[in-house]
Amino acid sequence: MTGLHQVLDVRDVAVHFTPRGGRIGRPQPTVKAVDGVDLLIGAGETLGLVGESGCGKSTLSNAIVGLVPPTRGSIKIRGQEIAGATRETLHAVRSHVQMIFQDPVLSLNPRATIGAAIAEPLIVRRIATGPALKERVAALLAKVGLRAEHASRYPHQFSGGQRQRIVIARALALEPALVLCDEPVSALDVSVRAQILNLLVDLQRRMGMSYLFVSHDLSVVRHISDQVAVMYLGRIVEQASRDVFFAAPKHPYARALMSAVPEANPVAQRAKRRVILSGELPSPTNVPRGCPFHTRCPIVTEICARERPLLTPRPDGALVACHHA
Repeated sequence: MTGLHQVLDVRDVAVHFTPRGGRIGRPQPTVKAVDGVDLLIGAGETLGLVGESGCGKSTLSNAIVGLVPPTRGSIKIRGQEIAGATRETLHAVRSHVQMIFQDPVLSLNPRATIGAAIAEPLIVRRIATGPALKERVAALLAKVGLRAEHASRYPHQFSGGQRQRIVIARALALEPALVLCDEPVSALDVSVRAQILNLLVDLQRRMGMSYLFVSHDLSVVRHISDQVAVMYLGRIVEQASRDVFFAAPKHPYARALMSAVPEANPVAQRAKRRVILSGELPSPTNVPRGCPFHTRCPIVTEICARERPLLTPRPDGALVACHHA
């Protein structure tokens, strides 16, 4: 993929935190929330980023939009470096990247009409005012399946699925090249999830934007993604195209995640072999030596505790960080 077509280019990005507090004179352990991640997303593509809670998915997303500074590495959006960028550069680049959060209730100001919420980025960027602003808001509402008269209503007057549609409309106001979707359907009823996912797919087809889709639900990622990356303790342990990944996940952690996805066919569900992981996710303040997954891995050997595996290309194009994949 050429640089001209890369919407997001993440190289060796790490985000480390040093917590405040603790005993006087005793240094606090460093939290390695993200620890050396590479990602590429092309124009019109969707990368699904999966992993357990606490693996660093949301921290990485926040670094990409400039909400937290990376400790090291490079983050380029449409070729523009944002790691360590000035406030003016960040302000310019942020019009190209928007975010959809998990809970639409917390994403909207309960005292503002939804028309005001959608209009806010257009006003801040001085893109439209007066009648033109009203027309832009009405057009954005129509794109997400709502009506122009809804603009005068307040968030509490809408269902959860409708509120997420409003958040999506606001994210699209500046016509971004990249939208970061952080668990955008996990707070919704099961019956509404498919509608929102189909809406995101349809909007991408019409507008050509790219998605970084963060989720812990592989069934959702399978529906929407072109590429899949699996994250564990701040690192990518497997990445592949959707078809290659779901045909045969190679990393034992990825196989465990896949085994937890329920099957629609009861016979297939009963025949499915579950991979049960022992132990808890280690703390990012004390990442195990060698392979970070070796403390829970069902196929661990001596080399796993001694040497950290690198992401290595496989014949089918997948990248896997495992000594025994």
